[in-house]
Amino acid sequence: MKDIFLSRPNWIDKQYLTGIGGFISLVQAHDLNLRSIGTTDFANQSPMDEVITVIQECMGTIVLGVPQIQVQSGKIKNESVTSPIFLGTEWNHIEAALAYSLHRPLLVIHDKTVSRGIFDRGTLNLFLYSVDMSDPQWPFNHEITGALSKWVSRLRAKS
Repeated sequence: MKDIFLSRPNWIDKQYLTGIGGFISLVQAHDLNLRSIGTTDFANQSPMDEVITVIQECMGTIVLGVPQIQVQSGKIKNESVTSPIFLGTEWNHIEAALAYSLHRPLLVIHDKTVSRGIFDRGTLNLFLYSVDMSDPQWPFNHEITGALSKWVSRLRAKS
């Protein structure tokens, strides 16, 4: 069983839990063991050091961009926010960058409302998958199951 780092928030709004649970089951059906700080692994050093240690122990990384932060007013690059902007946890960006720098196979899936940073097309040299994470069936969409299968094949080829 291969260890995989799962970048996801520790707190997830209940409307996303069923889909996330389905995705986790789908990944585990590929004989992969998901590890996350605060969920399966608990820090005995600084959070950043713990993330680095766990990512180094894992064969690949999956990033789930679940809405965490909603910006309703303010400015971005001196432009006023005119409609709500949804962001994932800042740890998604840190963990993705660490995995990317270690050349670990990386799979990024985000809610269609989540944007900025690694969730903007062209930021990473890989395809991003945008889904409605409030739909409990999103993990079983043929695009996601196909992407996961392809990613697992890449993962197995690297080992």
